[in-house]
Amino acid sequence: MKVLIIGAGAQGLVISWVLAEADDVSEIVLVDISQKRMKDITETNPSKKLKTQRVDASDTYGLTKLMREGKFDLAVNATLTEFNDSIMEACYEVKVNYLDMASNGNFPGGDKNIPVKELTNSGKWKEASLKGLILAGADAGTVNVMAKEAAEELDEVDSIKIKDYAITESEVPIVLWQPATYLRDLITPPIIWDNGFKEVPPFSGEEEYDFPPPIGGKAKVYYHSHEEPLTLAKYIGKPVKYIDFKMGEPELTLWKSIYDLGVMDDEPVEVDGNKIAPWALFSRLLPDTPSAKEMIELVESGKLKSRMMLAVDVYGRKADQDMHYQMWTDGPDLVKACERIPGASDISYAVAVSAAVFSLMLLRGQVKQTGIFPPEVFDQEERKIYFEMMREQGIKIHIRKHTLL
Repeated sequence: MKVLIIGAGAQGLVISWVLAEADDVSEIVLVDISQKRMKDITETNPSKKLKTQRVDASDTYGLTKLMREGKFDLAVNATLTEFNDSIMEACYEVKVNYLDMASNGNFPGGDKNIPVKELTNSGKWKEASLKGLILAGADAGTVNVMAKEAAEELDEVDSIKIKDYAITESEVPIVLWQPATYLRDLITPPIIWDNGFKEVPPFSGEEEYDFPPPIGGKAKVYYHSHEEPLTLAKYIGKPVKYIDFKMGEPELTLWKSIYDLGVMDDEPVEVDGNKIAPWALFSRLLPDTPSAKEMIELVESGKLKSRMMLAVDVYGRKADQDMHYQMWTDGPDLVKACERIPGASDISYAVAVSAAVFSLMLLRGQVKQTGIFPPEVFDQEERKIYFEMMREQGIKIHIRKHTLL
């Protein structure tokens, strides 16, 4: 089986490593516009299965030509969401299955029945017997499968509440996720599901949540712009009254202060006769996500430590009993992630290992659906396969059930 990975960033590094270890994957072609990023990955990944080629992800014609000549079984989109359209168009043209980890827009044309843009063409993909698994990372991705696991056990679902929390200790300024994407999510008004889609202010919904080990202890989380409430409300398979997504980290109060000061505004301000948008300057000054070699050096020097966790709480009723299902991830911290895959962080490991597992399921014919769909459509058999493969990669999914009095 042959796989095309588009994007030689933190996610492409991990996905290519996991797929290269699979005996039934014969060739991986990693493409990017940057020769430097591709070289950084090949110098840390010794697999002879891995090849590289320079390609512009916005060039639909070039992508189509590459896919047709390469005869790939799957294209994995590990680049920015602005390229989703061009990559999906090329996949449909050549009839190659597709996977991505994030969406390029909500409610296309104002249609609340199509929560994310990528779902627009699901009908014609289904007619072509093509599979487009979208939002297939960690969050979104892993948490969607977790939510479905609990929701399917319940007769009625009242709420699904998702938390993403990370603790990072660094001696140097650092951003472990693509800076522009992360900051845009911070300042975009989040959408929750409350018997209908509703927009809430950024950094609202402050909550102190008691995280289980290995995080352990109470920490503040806030509403955050993410895709889960959008698709879970439509694809979980049964009615849900309320869904939200919240994020937290010790530094989030600092990000909130920066937001409150207007440093993330798009509206230009005049400084000494020149006009510039605060956002443009601020985003330009942020450091790039560390390369694989830089990450290895930071870890080996002890200058960087990090641990993240995803938690999902599902409330509802089963046989006239009020129930609470709490699920959470338990994966390697940054040091252990970088030991398992040189250059990985705990965050890129969680996101991209999940994407690699979803990819292997598609390649092996273990995903039954056709069309374009998010992972919460998985049935019990598909979820079982997914959880077992994640465990093999060092990411455990814990579940605790409570009967509420």
